[in-house]
Amino acid sequence: MRANRFCGVVIVFLAVVAVISCSPTDTPTDNVVHDVAHNVADGVNSPTLLDHYESATKAAADGDWKSARDAFLAGLRMAPNAPALQFNVARAHARLGKYDACVNHLEAAIRLGATTDLAADESYADVIHRPGFRDLAQRLLANGAPLPSAEVIHRFDDAELWPEGIAFDTSTGDIYVGSLHRHAIYRVTPAGAAEELGTSSQDGLLEVLGIWVDADRRALWAATGEGAWQEPVDGPPRRNELIRYDLETGLLDGRWVVPDDELRLLNDVVVGSDGTAWATETMRGELFRVRPDGELELFRRFGDLVFLNGITISEDGSAIYLGHFAGLSKVSPKDGSIEEIRGPNMALGMVDGLSHTAGRLVLVQNSHRVNFRVVRVDLDTTGRIAENLEVLPSGLPEGLIPYTSAIAGDSVVVVAAATFDLLDRGEVPPAPVVVRMPLTP
Repeated sequence: MRANRFCGVVIVFLAVVAVISCSPTDTPTDNVVHDVAHNVADGVNSPTLLDHYESATKAAADGDWKSARDAFLAGLRMAPNAPALQFNVARAHARLGKYDACVNHLEAAIRLGATTDLAADESYADVIHRPGFRDLAQRLLANGAPLPSAEVIHRFDDAELWPEGIAFDTSTGDIYVGSLHRHAIYRVTPAGAAEELGTSSQDGLLEVLGIWVDADRRALWAATGEGAWQEPVDGPPRRNELIRYDLETGLLDGRWVVPDDELRLLNDVVVGSDGTAWATETMRGELFRVRPDGELELFRRFGDLVFLNGITISEDGSAIYLGHFAGLSKVSPKDGSIEEIRGPNMALGMVDGLSHTAGRLVLVQNSHRVNFRVVRVDLDTTGRIAENLEVLPSGLPEGLIPYTSAIAGDSVVVVAAATFDLLDRGEVPPAPVVVRMPLTP
């Protein structure tokens, strides 16, 4: 769950679940995945966004900037509102001396709210002192100005907790976070007390990623994995497990192993009003489901969704929303049909955490390209058009970035922690926090 090859920064791929149901009275059991009939890979015979990006970066490394530009442009046609691609096309144009084209793509990045330091990029060394580029550089830096601060409602004593997932219990007001480093789940009460959920640190959990509280059924689901915080781009398959806790007893009452025939990273999970759980998988672009009392099903593989991550669902269960590198998608839970959510001059991608409430989406975009921000996106009545994007007051204590979110009444709560490269280096990070921000001004 680390460096996004598109952005070159730490971006959490986060939390998925492949949820499976078992009776609360059963002991934890392993279950075998079941493939539904319409589980087919989409777009596997055509170049994907990732294919274009990898071709472009290889060409750039070889100094072939024309081929790099053409490949980046091919990717940009697939994801026109991706700031990282706008910046890469602009950089390639600058290397080729195509200054007007370079300016056009930098202007597009500015309209998307993106930020970068042109003076720190040698690609612009020959043009940065031109009057037009100096103005562009200042406007791009202005997009990265500090955000208004979010309200810190809890600061964890354990600096090495490295929480990643967050969930809110609408019945009790409790907030839950999952720990990558401690292999455990913790509860923060409305009074501010933090305590371990049951004996989760002794239950043999893998690293805990995304979590979801099913308040109606008093259950907490969590995606766990092996080496999830490491660069999950190649290598042998790693273990991924779905676990479920009974919130009334604090006991682990379900554990299911995800097939390890391919390298997978389970990332995020949501449970609909009918009790069906839906989960994203990042490496293959897969969507899993578990219907009540059903088996783990590979519902659909989306071959063209790069770094599929956050997931949420409408209140009536009629629409699933997915966040990925390029943007947002709306999926039908009936037949798996998918539609892109469009919004003019809106950077809707690079999504880690994703939440939904009353026709609105909350996106956690933990990328330096968009200033590590949390935004509210207002949808039209069809749920397919983004009509407005509002940056929430999501400024954080120094050294922390936002990871995931949960709706808490008229507010959203977000868990924030240090980047995982500190874990690589064995450095002690700043203490993680939970922050709260209003959904509306």
